[in-house]
Amino acid sequence: MKIIYLTHLIVLLLLILNINAKPLASSNEIIKRSDEDDLSNIVVDKLDQADFEFYKGYMNLKRNINYNKDRNLDVYYDKDNIKKLKPVVIFVYGGSWVTGNAIRYTKIGALLQKRGYVAVLPNYILYPNGTVDDMVEDIYNAIKWTSRNIKNYGGDPSNIILSGHSAGAHLSALTIIRATLRTKNNGIKLEPLPYIQKIVLLNGPYVLSGENIGHAITQSISNFFSGVKSTTTNYSDPKQITLLPKFIMKYYFNENIAPTKILKKLDNNSIFNHFNVGKFKFFYTSNDSAVPESSANNFMNELKRVSTNAKIIYDYRQGLEHATVLFGVKDGNPDYEDMFMDIIEKD
Repeated sequence: MKIIYLTHLIVLLLLILNINAKPLASSNEIIKRSDEDDLSNIVVDKLDQADFEFYKGYMNLKRNINYNKDRNLDVYYDKDNIKKLKPVVIFVYGGSWVTGNAIRYTKIGALLQKRGYVAVLPNYILYPNGTVDDMVEDIYNAIKWTSRNIKNYGGDPSNIILSGHSAGAHLSALTIIRATLRTKNNGIKLEPLPYIQKIVLLNGPYVLSGENIGHAITQSISNFFSGVKSTTTNYSDPKQITLLPKFIMKYYFNENIAPTKILKKLDNNSIFNHFNVGKFKFFYTSNDSAVPESSANNFMNELKRVSTNAKIIYDYRQGLEHATVLFGVKDGNPDYEDMFMDIIEKD
């Protein structure tokens, strides 16, 4: 109990320290533009500048396709070969629910396209401009758009993989569960989604709890005193420091956004169609200072309990941090490119 109270105190302190911060411009959120190929009016953060230059020059890409209100997505595909249908990967980026955009992960889309996939990278609304329900609405509609339209880009709508990292993994899992249970989202009851061959979830937080927050604090303190330096600090976004404490305070006690908590309320073996998903794959890394391994383990246990015959794969890698693989791809490291594809492809 003392640890939980201390965690609450730390979160409150972070909130107080940032309470007077000015609202940040939503340049991370890419909104609908009238001309999808006119990129002159896009303003990106310094953090995203190199990715933006790559994004502007990449040829096998259909940019800025509207799919939900003012949300848009990008499709990476072989423009010279759309007759032979290819497997599809929808990639939902992370960013602590408060930062990120599809341009930042353009090299993920390009890698998938070069390796024989059609890749869909949707932008989704971020906190505080939107709620978790708004984010789920975006992901839900991105999946439906892909199923209906991806054949036009050489993608096979019967062979879709949904993948998400960190907050993107959480939102992907939450969307699938809410759709399966026909839960109301923004006042509208969701219908089940089309069949998904595989869901690949990387380093996801499937419940907001004192354990998760305590893990992050403990690991950070431990790394500080042991002299361990993160290999991913060059990609840190200051918006996370400012906005994440506020997000946590808003949703900390909300079990309706926690996939693990939702499943705990269900009876044993009560999901007969395995969430309309062929396979679940969970990826976790030993040096993840943001999310404890128990997050994946507890969620997998609940999946097995409510859907006994669900196919679940666990991929645990030593010596990697929360986003080492993704940032390795962003850096063009061939070893991490191969590792990312291995995570997507291997069962």
